[in-house]
Amino acid sequence: MIGRRITYLVKKLLVLGIFVLPLVFIGITGCSASGSDGEYSVKTNKKTKKTEEVASITGIQKKSLIEQSNLETLTNIVSEYSNTSVDRDAVMIKIIELINTPYLWGGTTTSGIDCSAFVQRVMKYALGIDVPRTSIMQSTVGEPVDRENLQFGDMIFFNTMGSRISHVGIYLGENVFAHSSSSGGVKTSSLIEDYYNAKYVTARRVIK
Repeated sequence: MIGRRITYLVKKLLVLGIFVLPLVFIGITGCSASGSDGEYSVKTNKKTKKTEEVASITGIQKKSLIEQSNLETLTNIVSEYSNTSVDRDAVMIKIIELINTPYLWGGTTTSGIDCSAFVQRVMKYALGIDVPRTSIMQSTVGEPVDRENLQFGDMIFFNTMGSRISHVGIYLGENVFAHSSSSGGVKTSSLIEDYYNAKYVTARRVIK
């Protein structure tokens, strides 16, 4: 069962002492930002069956817990928003599976992955949504979203190189997002940290 699977994954990582550490104000390198700027059409493969309810997910707790950005946060944050079109269980399972995967520019696997490949992989295998490979191209698909209207599953984009969009993550809620960072691999960070707050550019929604 999915509920047991997500609980097992969390417990396994916690037993190994693997926690997602907050960013310590270190710059992030480009994240597969180059590539063709041609038109791209998002392809969606609808899921035929809703995943089972995850009993261990109890909703947002204290904000102080969220800011710790650990694995318990990932399981607690899922039920905060009411957008029922998103299969949060499937998204969170994929994110937890990738937690602490090393950052590798151009990487697309669990041996090493960059930010845009992380987003692409989660969208594809959790929701059946195909998005482009690079962060720049990803920022052109779907519908634009105002920062104050962000919802679970939205792609959020940053200018970390000083010239154009070069980093992307997946918004989870309460200003927390998941991403593959050059400073720590796949992790969660706070959107209101000075660094990310200053580098934030835009957001796009590909989930209908």
